[in-house]
Parts: sequence; structure tokens; C-alpha cells
Amino acid sequence: MKTVYIGIDPGLKGFITVLESDEEITFHPIPTINKGKELDSIFLAGLLKGIVERYKEHRVVFGVENVHALFGASAGSTFNFGFTAGCIEGVLACLGVTVMKPAPKTWQKEVWKDITPIKKKSMTGKTEVIDTKATSMKAARKLYPRVDLRRTEKCKNLDDNKCDSLLIATYLRRMNY
Repeated sequence: MKTVYIGIDPGLKGFITVLESDEEITFHPIPTINKGKELDSIFLAGLLKGIVERYKEHRVVFGVENVHALFGASAGSTFNFGFTAGCIEGVLACLGVTVMKPAPKTWQKEVWKDITPIKKKSMTGKTEVIDTKATSMKAARKLYPRVDLRRTEKCKNLDDNKCDSLLIATYLRRMNY
């Protein structure tokens, strides 16, 4: 039986990545309304239900990044982030789907194994810290050189949310969940 890995980077700018194989990868942005300011929970429920139904003859492993409030984020953005993550988990629970919840440091440690992390100055400017977004983008480009990691064809830059969802799916596959 074929296993399909689905990585989800929650948040209003997040992505759902369906990883069937290195050549069969499908990306779905988290659906929003009101110019990206609110989650379209009805569309999200239908999207997740459609994914579950499409792969009902396969073994499907879902992984939602287990993140918490972000330092320095506003109360409104933190609430929206938590609401989106909760909706995703709630819909999947209603569909009877078990969800893996890898912490960012856990999946990053695994998928960054073969690359040198990119450093940046800390917020105080006194020390260097790992630039997690840039390092994840570097890892995704190395692992999937043919995959377009821009949010849309019109974008010039890579999308860190799209990269993260792909790397979460990759982590699930590597860990053989």
C-alpha cells in the first residue's frame, strides 16, 4: 500500500503539501477570505475532506506543525494563527484522521541534516543565530530542485510557508510514520 505524506504549515499564509513521491507533489494554500485576513473555514473543511477522500485507498500520514505564540507577534495575529491551526486539527479530527504534531526544531533538525545553516545577527545584534526561514528554503531547494517554491507564478521570492509544509511532509516520510 502506498503511503502519502501531508505536511501542513498552519496560519493564514500557510500551505498544505501532499507528498506522494519526489515527482508527485501538490500544494494547496490555506484558503482565506477578506483579502487574506480571515480563514475560509468552509473551503478548508472541503479541501481537507477532498484530500482524505482522494487518498482513501492509501495510507495517509498528516503532520501539522506544532507551534505556539510567536515572540513579538500581536494578539490579533496570534489569535488568528491559533484559530487556523485549531480549525485544521478540528476538521481532521471530525474526519477521523490521526495527526502527527512535530515541533519546528524537531522536523528542522531532521531535514537540515545535510546542509550548513544560514546565520543572521540576533535581535540585539551581539550574537549570530540560525535564520530558520532561509535555512529551510535552502534545504527545500536542495531536496527538491525542480519544485517551484514561490507562492504563485507571479512571485519572485520563495515562500517560507510553502517550503515549511513541504519539509514537514518530508520529515514524516523520513521518520517512516
